[in-house]
Amino acid sequence: MPRTVKTAAELKHLIQIRMNALEDVEEDGEQVFAHNVDWHEPDESGCNWNMSGYRGLATYATEVRLIVNRLRREYRLSADQAPYDGG
Repeated sequence: MPRTVKTAAELKHLIQIRMNALEDVEEDGEQVFAHNVDWHEPDESGCNWNMSGYRGLATYATEVRLIVNRLRREYRLSADQAPYDGG
């Protein structure tokens, strides 16, 4: 199934919405903040982006990584988000 193309801002927003909805975060009265997503050459699964870390308690790291991994399977970062190589 082809992945939907999104901008970096759209992907970050999707991640943030899902992070805000984490039950543990809500119950604990905490906040977590998504970092920017980074473009990379497509990997073996065809994904061309990732998000390294987030701002918030480390206890949510597994849940945040699961969110990012799910979204990486669904979406591609638009080609115009790739770094300019000068050529």
